[in-house]
Amino acid sequence: MKKLNITLIGDSIAKGITTENMKLTRLENCASVLVGQYLNTEINNLSVYGQTIKRVDEKGIVDKYIANLDKSQNNKLVFSIGGNDADYDWVDVAKSPSENHEPKTPEAEFSYILCKLIKKLQDNGVEVWLTGLPPVLSKLYFKNVICKIADGDKILEFYGGDITNIQRHQELYNLNLMKIANKMNCGFFDIRSVFLRERNIEKLYSLDGAHPNREGHRAIANEIIRQIIDYKKKSFILHHEK
Repeated sequence: MKKLNITLIGDSIAKGITTENMKLTRLENCASVLVGQYLNTEINNLSVYGQTIKRVDEKGIVDKYIANLDKSQNNKLVFSIGGNDADYDWVDVAKSPSENHEPKTPEAEFSYILCKLIKKLQDNGVEVWLTGLPPVLSKLYFKNVICKIADGDKILEFYGGDITNIQRHQELYNLNLMKIANKMNCGFFDIRSVFLRERNIEKLYSLDGAHPNREGHRAIANEIIRQIIDYKKKSFILHHEK
């Protein structure tokens, strides 16, 4: 049976970075580590703080991965990305809140680049999976992140006085990921729902409202493992013996 080789390309959440007392820290037992322990394999985590799909493409990360690919293995690559793509340059927005501003990677460009990279991988025999996005908590993110770097009143003006637009805008990218997974015949791990079902969602997050804390990462890992062992996704662990 082929050796399993899992690579993860994502952002700070996928890397296991959270904030404690508003200072960045990396969790030793983040979701990817916990899932790897369950699968009895070390996940090659290429995730980077601030990563966007545009940067992944520009830095040639997928091309380098393919160039070093051992095709004798059972190669799977997971993209866990999109949160930073959906984000804005808040300082720029505050300068002209009445104008239209594009996020760091506009929706159409995000979809185009991700589909292009998925096709490259699939053409080289790699099984591609996507993960959904944990929801951003609008109130915490506005108070503890946006207002620290930009004029909050101006940002509110941009959002028409409704900061819940922050989460709704990010939801568009989660929906795009689901559509892309369906279009490109990729696997998809829904990690958003486990947060949305939680009545006290803030207990799963750090104060910035964007990064899940230790408990949040455990919730992500448990949900991914649950989905892996679901009958629809058994192919992910055909190698797995416990």
